[in-house]
Order: sequence, then structure tokens, then C-alpha cells
Amino acid sequence: MRTSTNVALQIGTVAAFAGLRLIAPGWFLAIMIFTIVGVLLPLVPVVLSIAVARRRMLPRPVAAPFVSCAGFLLLGGLVMPDFDDVDAHAPVLVLLGRADGPVPEVLYGLGMLAALGWLCSLLWLGVALARNTRPAGPPHPAWGQVPPAR
Repeated sequence: MRTSTNVALQIGTVAAFAGLRLIAPGWFLAIMIFTIVGVLLPLVPVVLSIAVARRRMLPRPVAAPFVSCAGFLLLGGLVMPDFDDVDAHAPVLVLLGRADGPVPEVLYGLGMLAALGWLCSLLWLGVALARNTRPAGPPHPAWGQVPPAR
């Protein structure tokens, strides 16, 4: 995967996640906004994708956790129900026009699985980046030569 594609994917996913969370606001959104962790944690894959952008191409063992992080973040933003003092809301139900009814219990489970999957993908991404360092370039041509005798 090209690193420019990866950066665009990560930025687009975080923007879509923020938009989906704004569709069905509640206490989770308030907690995410008012705590620095809630704002910065979804940006970790974006920062890491920018950090590896100089490589031009990502090998599959590094690209896979980036895609996994994006997928789980998008899934969590779509199905994780949010609640206020009276009702619970899920962005997927708002998009389908069924926001007035009760939130099915399966969405809570899917949301928690998405959050757990995203955290595991983030851990996988850290391990993949640590294991896949850039190979050292060839040594300088003058390093192998013996200095001339005086």
C-alpha cells in the first residue's frame, strides 16, 4: 500500500468517525470531547501513518494493522450506541431512519467488539512497526578503505 493512500485512509476514517458520533450525540461524545484521551486516542494511527510516510510503500505486515484500525474505528463509530439522560441513540439507526425505536442489544455487543478490535489492532500496529524497521543503507564507500600511510 502506498503511504499516501494510508494517510488519506486514516484521516478519512477519523473524519467519518467524528461525523458518525455527531449524528447521535450523548454522554460518550461529551466524555470524548472533554477528555484529552478521547480526542487524541483516535488520532494515534493518523500520527503513525504520517510518521512512516517517508517509506513510500508499506509492506503487507505493516499495512494490514493500519487497515484493521481504520475498519474497526469506522465500525465502532457506526454501531456504538450513545445515551443521554432519557434515550439511547445509535448512528446506524439514525442513518436508517429508525432512531425513534429502542436500540437493539446486539449493537452494544458489536460496539464493544469494535472497540476491543480497535485496541488490539492498535497494539498489532505498534508491534508491526517495531518489527519492520527500515533496512540500513549501504555503507559509505570510504569506510572500508584504509587511510594512506604518511
